[in-house]
Amino acid sequence: MSSGTNTAKPPHILCLGGGYVAIYLAKALRSAVKAGRVRLTVVDQDNFQCFHGLIPDMITGKIQPTDTLSPARRLFAPGDFVNAEVETIEIDTKQVVVSRFLDGKRLTLTYDHLVLALGSTENLGRFPGLAEHSFRLKAYSGCLAVRNHFISMLELADMERDPEERRRLLTFVVVGGNYAGVEVAGELREFLPYVAKRHFPNIPIPEIKVVLVCSTEHILPELGSRLPKLVAHAEAVLAKDPSLEVLYQTRLASATPEEAILGNGRRIATRTIVSCTGMSTIPVLESVPIAKNPHGRLICDRFARIEGHTHLWAGGDCAAVPTADGSPAPALAIWAMTVGTLIGKNILRHEAGKDLAPYRFNGLGDACVLGHRKAISHLKGISLTGIPAWLVWRFFMILYLPSPEKKVRVVWNWLMAPFFGRDLVNLRVHQPLDLAPLIFEDGQDIIREGDVGNSLFIVQEGEVEVLKNENGTLKSLTTLGRGRHFGEIAVFQKCARTATVRAKGHVKVLQIRREAATALSESMSSIGAALKGD
Repeated sequence: MSSGTNTAKPPHILCLGGGYVAIYLAKALRSAVKAGRVRLTVVDQDNFQCFHGLIPDMITGKIQPTDTLSPARRLFAPGDFVNAEVETIEIDTKQVVVSRFLDGKRLTLTYDHLVLALGSTENLGRFPGLAEHSFRLKAYSGCLAVRNHFISMLELADMERDPEERRRLLTFVVVGGNYAGVEVAGELREFLPYVAKRHFPNIPIPEIKVVLVCSTEHILPELGSRLPKLVAHAEAVLAKDPSLEVLYQTRLASATPEEAILGNGRRIATRTIVSCTGMSTIPVLESVPIAKNPHGRLICDRFARIEGHTHLWAGGDCAAVPTADGSPAPALAIWAMTVGTLIGKNILRHEAGKDLAPYRFNGLGDACVLGHRKAISHLKGISLTGIPAWLVWRFFMILYLPSPEKKVRVVWNWLMAPFFGRDLVNLRVHQPLDLAPLIFEDGQDIIREGDVGNSLFIVQEGEVEVLKNENGTLKSLTTLGRGRHFGEIAVFQKCARTATVRAKGHVKVLQIRREAATALSESMSSIGAALKGD
């Protein structure tokens, strides 16, 4: 007699991206995952979630660098987590290929429901020098780098005797009049004079200058015409600070190591340019055959499904989920959270054969901190300014910070800051070298066919053998010795490795990462053209 046991596998929900959408998706699915009714896997290139609402406090020393980070494996449990980078998305076969950072080795994941929550990335082509000479706050590594940079500038200015160079070190340009730009500029106008007065006796306080470059007629375009009085109040608060200059209807045209060059021709001598504007579509989504709006966001229906697909869902910065009035949900955290919850509930409804629920969230409010315990906020029709608004902002930061442990740590650091001051430790974390010598011994694979190519190699000592897989057998193609290079096809064409390269005896190679290889190739092409007289 049959036992009647159901051996069918539960539907697998694969979420690409570990931000706010994924966190609230996991919350909505938690009971179902525990009961074995669905499986959840979240993929992200970082094994933590960064709470960007507190980045201004982190980069100005009010809280510790890791207070904004929550461990991914805790957030998504009892679901699974894969710490890898998304390479390709195959909708027809319901497969996603990811690669590990160590060597580009690939892993194929299958799904029944796919949630696209990859966010957005910086548009580094908006003006010359953005990638080379500005700090960006999208990735946590950039946030940590700019935190350390601020302290470095104060340290250097304290011992600088040249007045012109000291003013350059003490001038900080923030690009973007949105929430992020205004909050960073607001915190800097408080942080820099405060710590200079207390800890850097050789810095003339009047020489500290923060310049906020805003391309629109007013700051905070997110509030737009909805709350003009709050915008006007924020502008009036910032205008009263002699250390802060706001440039309206002005764009940054170019960035160099020593200057910020504006569109109107003005040149600002500075060693610090912080970019808080200009997002674009994640590259992996550009090749996916899904309709996108003019801003590159995936077009969704009112249930947060990709239009035309029953098993594809999207939310956050990369998705245009329509709100009640038909406009897409703003690319802000609270909207991503509510969309993530909706997707989780609708997937369960879909599996149960029930009607899907439409997206009905119409906003909770807005808040923007301005520094010196000042802020503006709007909560369900009530507008606040000054300290009351600042307290509302702090309350919601703690409310939405994902990790209970980090909530306690942040509150503790906030309470201690007035007594012990700001944290001035300069960690000076160095990025991995773009050039690195590597040693391999006989029979070890340096690169493997089919893996993602993120570096090319030059043989410095010994020999390597190039092997090609033919019907399951590795066939030797050639041997490369000192001065020869390999791996460039995958790097420059951004494709999988076309062959395996194996060490023959003791081998020393020079690894050149993709970014450095591309820059070097472009430079050498220019030099070659110049020598030919082109």
